[in-house]
Amino acid sequence: MNNNNNRLAHDCSAHAVLLLVVMLVLADVGFVTLHLINSLTPFPDDPLFSLEKDRGYPEVYQYLKWFWIVLLFGYLALLRRSPTYLAWALVFTYFLADDALALHERVGALFAAHLDIAPPFGLRVEDIGELAASAAMGVLLLALVCWGYLTGRPALKKISHDTLLLIGALVFFGVGFDMAHVILPLGAAGHLLFGVLEDGGEMLVASATLGYVLMLGLRPETDKAYLVDYLRARWTNRRRPQQQLRPVTSGR
Repeated sequence: MNNNNNRLAHDCSAHAVLLLVVMLVLADVGFVTLHLINSLTPFPDDPLFSLEKDRGYPEVYQYLKWFWIVLLFGYLALLRRSPTYLAWALVFTYFLADDALALHERVGALFAAHLDIAPPFGLRVEDIGELAASAAMGVLLLALVCWGYLTGRPALKKISHDTLLLIGALVFFGVGFDMAHVILPLGAAGHLLFGVLEDGGEMLVASATLGYVLMLGLRPETDKAYLVDYLRARWTNRRRPQQQLRPVTSGR
């Protein structure tokens, strides 16, 4: 009976998280659509609908997602008394502060004001400053995460693997497309496309991360069934039939 109740509670939690993620993604798609309409038509002609506008509607929505993620990790740190959750709460606090206060952009502006260099690959001096600021904070945050990782239980190590995977996706969109945006000679259409891929991709990753952390809070801590485990199992199952189809050669 208890097993049935636990399974029912787990199924309800999974459906609730899925519904939340669907709503978050639909809101992301809505903001991207409004950005395109605002960029390509004379309506509504309001810069606050732009994905690239500081403190515009899409960016404030992104602040909320980072804030909710910080709250959930902080709640898990108190509930389960683990420094791993606290470390991740601090990481996402930095993401929130960086987005809201434009921290790495300000460092980039300082670089541009005080350094007279010619960066390679068509980058600007402020781009080098932004990368340097992000790299420096990345090292500090990685040290914090390593501390939580080494002191954590096996389940917490898997949670860290999953969170690093999600942050890797965030870096892919936020840094990769941002640098490509600067380096590649893009016209107006390319500028619009890369802007949507960069900011829209970040929004989708933040929505997925929020859903993931909420799921952590709704289910008991276990060392089974995490995101990286699922992807690894899918990859293994995909390769297994290919290996079985290979001809077996026998030596003489």
